[in-house]
Amino acid sequence: MEAEGDYSSAIFVVLFVAVALGLLVKSERAEPDLKHIPAIGWSTYLLSYLDAFKFSSRGTTQLSRGYNKYRSSVFKISTLKRWLPIITGTHSIEELRKATEDEVSFANIATEPDASLYFIGHCKAVSPQHLNGMTRHITQNTTFLIPDLREEIMLVLRNATSTAEGSGWQEMDAMGLVVQLTSRAINRVFVGLPYARNEEFSALSTSAARDVYGFKFPLLCTLLPKALFSIIRIFSDSHTTRRRLHWLVTTFVRERKHACEAGHDKNEPNNHDLLSWTLNDECTQKSPENLLSLSITANQTISMTFGHVLYHLAANPKYAAPMRKEIEGIVMREGWSKSSLERMRKVDSFVKESMRMSSISSISMMRKVMKPFTFSDGTHLPQGALVAVAAEARHLDSLNNTSNTYSSPLPSSDIAIFDGFRFSNPGPAGNNGMHAQFQLVTTTADALAWGYGRHACPGRFFAAVVLKMMLAHVVLHYDVRFEDGVRPRDVLVGLNRLPDPDAKVLVRKR
Repeated sequence: MEAEGDYSSAIFVVLFVAVALGLLVKSERAEPDLKHIPAIGWSTYLLSYLDAFKFSSRGTTQLSRGYNKYRSSVFKISTLKRWLPIITGTHSIEELRKATEDEVSFANIATEPDASLYFIGHCKAVSPQHLNGMTRHITQNTTFLIPDLREEIMLVLRNATSTAEGSGWQEMDAMGLVVQLTSRAINRVFVGLPYARNEEFSALSTSAARDVYGFKFPLLCTLLPKALFSIIRIFSDSHTTRRRLHWLVTTFVRERKHACEAGHDKNEPNNHDLLSWTLNDECTQKSPENLLSLSITANQTISMTFGHVLYHLAANPKYAAPMRKEIEGIVMREGWSKSSLERMRKVDSFVKESMRMSSISSISMMRKVMKPFTFSDGTHLPQGALVAVAAEARHLDSLNNTSNTYSSPLPSSDIAIFDGFRFSNPGPAGNNGMHAQFQLVTTTADALAWGYGRHACPGRFFAAVVLKMMLAHVVLHYDVRFEDGVRPRDVLVGLNRLPDPDAKVLVRKR
């Protein structure tokens, strides 16, 4: 009898905890009234959680299903925190682009606890003022930073391939090389020498860049109330890494400031890096945090993007020779400069095509509705809802991407096939003979990898330089391929599409 009583008590406790947890999750799930928008999967409250669990690993598949069913309309997908409306039609995208910040806000997205399931590199929100100031400084000083970038890229590649014997192929950890290469290049621009080569800072930077593969923690955050998540986050490895990075960056800022005040830094070639800019920042107390946030964001997004670029090159080595010929000719005439990089049409096209086929996020233009918003077709979004655009699906839609959008003469059916030189055909006259519509940094309703509108990635001009510099140096000095010639399958985390972190690539010095 006593055992039966204990058993009954245990059942009661389990049921009580389950009900309490269910009520807690229900209270946490953002539920603006979106019943009028069709759902992919179950639309009832409880059953929609089945689709929400699928979202963590098959979000891109759900998005594709919804796009094919509701092309040029709106649908919603279920996540553990909320229903997420997805915009598909060009006209609605343009309306979203033109909406004001007090109608649909970009700035309020990064603070959402489940943001990492929608896009990577959100890190900690940086105020628009500081973000624009930092990205403007980098963009304006790109010309002076290119020699530093080239030096760092060459050094990392030389050290990474130093064990290669003769002209033989060397098997390498693909993403290990990518993350190391990207983080060192980014750090050189952000903190300059000697800090960019600080061993601890370099190791922690690469670790932070690879945090995007830690999908279990972002998934956990969607299951917990905000208050509890904030507590657990403190004990995560990523938080520990970030805290140590913050200490290092604060130290770098203090040392550089003291050097400048003592007059020791006047002739140092560091005045163009972002660390120097922070010394003139009006809000110096937050300068290290802002610098670190942008650094981690740049490291994560550019690393994952270049991972896709390298994988497409290794799976399609036929593109290397034409790019190499283009690079050699331009560099021989002009050297390495911002303008010479702009003239590398094939390199530009290859990166753009990689971002079209393998964008790191399946959605773009994510916004939070600040007050009730209605599209011209009558679709209504209530206050508090999040909304996004189906970027990947639009990139791969043969019915949407006609010859007017992408630089055919390719038939629309080829839109699903990787064509590295799709955008390299010369267009109407420009400085480099390349139509602005087809350039890597251009954003349109059909080219959404950088976003679109006033909130399109402000750092895309610098990111494009880094991506093209890294690709150009790999192509010039190395042959790259996969052993079986097949590109590894991507890793899907929420709506993020990431290169396989365990892939091996064969590299041979030229």
